[in-house]
Amino acid sequence: MIKVFKSNQKKQQVIESYNHLLELWNVNYQEVDLKTQFGTTHCIISGNKANPPLLMFHGVGDNSAVMWILNIQELSEHFYCISVDTLGGPGKSIPNENFNKKKFNQVKWINDLVRQLEICNINILGISNGAYMAYNYLTYESNTIDKVVCLEGGMVIGNPYKNMIRTLLIMFPHILLPNRSNMIAILKKLSSPESNFINNCPNVVNHMIMVMKSHNQKAMFAHGLEKYEKEKGILVRDKLLFLIGDYKVDNKRKFINVLEDGGYNYKIIKGAGHGINHEQPKIVNSEIIQFLLKDSGI
Repeated sequence: MIKVFKSNQKKQQVIESYNHLLELWNVNYQEVDLKTQFGTTHCIISGNKANPPLLMFHGVGDNSAVMWILNIQELSEHFYCISVDTLGGPGKSIPNENFNKKKFNQVKWINDLVRQLEICNINILGISNGAYMAYNYLTYESNTIDKVVCLEGGMVIGNPYKNMIRTLLIMFPHILLPNRSNMIAILKKLSSPESNFINNCPNVVNHMIMVMKSHNQKAMFAHGLEKYEKEKGILVRDKLLFLIGDYKVDNKRKFINVLEDGGYNYKIIKGAGHGINHEQPKIVNSEIIQFLLKDSGI
């Protein structure tokens, strides 16, 4: 069995903080555990079930409670929101013995969730690695998907291992000593100074720092990455919107070139970095709602 947290004590600290953040969501919600062939997946459900369903996937070093805290109140007014704790991530989901590189299949896992949730005409929202999951799932199950919004990510361009190393280099050397000051330094490297996110959201920042110090990121290695195939992407491009932060946008030029070459719909959000939905929540919420509900009749 994969060890998701570095210790049981650190896990307990993260879960206590997770529960505290949920108290700050300011919406009615229900926590459910769904049994899948790869383990128990924890979901937080909010909003009216009569509204369009919205599956929500967070990034690698996050969980649902912290990822959507600044977005969920507005999004749940328009959608039936299902915030998923990714297997292997630092949330409440619990992988089983099938969660490994040989057996785990991300599309089959999401299909297990969709069947149990009994949803159709699905919208998906994902950020960073969650954006990749949303995009990749769309290429396999486009008949069941209405629209997808990808925040700061989506398709995998080039060698995924080189991309991982590039990300680690951004955090170097601070990642070598995971104390509070170094974790703050990493967040500053990833966040636009225009957003003032770190000063404005201490509860969110404190939880993110706790997770960085507690999560065993190797637990995410079972999630294999498939490289971008233009032909597959173009078939579903009308269902996609990509939102990208303008902070250090030159570092994202290769990704943007792929979007432009494929004719994808994308927007660059001013004053936002990698934590785009935390840094500019009102703008990002507006773009998500407008795109997903366009032509829906709602």
